[in-house]
Amino acid sequence: MPKQSYDIVMQTSIGKRYGTMIVEWEGEQISGLMEILGHTEAFHGEIDETGNCCIEGRMISLTRTIPYIAVGKIIPSMLQLSLRGERNIFEVAGVPCKANGGITL
Repeated sequence: MPKQSYDIVMQTSIGKRYGTMIVEWEGEQISGLMEILGHTEAFHGEIDETGNCCIEGRMISLTRTIPYIAVGKIIPSMLQLSLRGERNIFEVAGVPCKANGGITL
């Protein structure tokens, strides 16, 4: 099962928020962990052979829990997601983590 870790940046109305995502692929299934806003939460979804995906998860902020559905592209060299929460849409971009070449063992 391939696994990749990314450094991510999420655009919010109050500025950029930084974090990480660890993504695992198995066939058309995708899952992993997103660390952002000081919390780490699991996500899961589907991905096609070209990297187009739809994932579901949640984020936890200081004031609330935000369930989301995100669509976009995840490939080994980058990720680009449009994350739709209850009230907002957040753009998330990522590149492989520099430590260990971005690969999580």
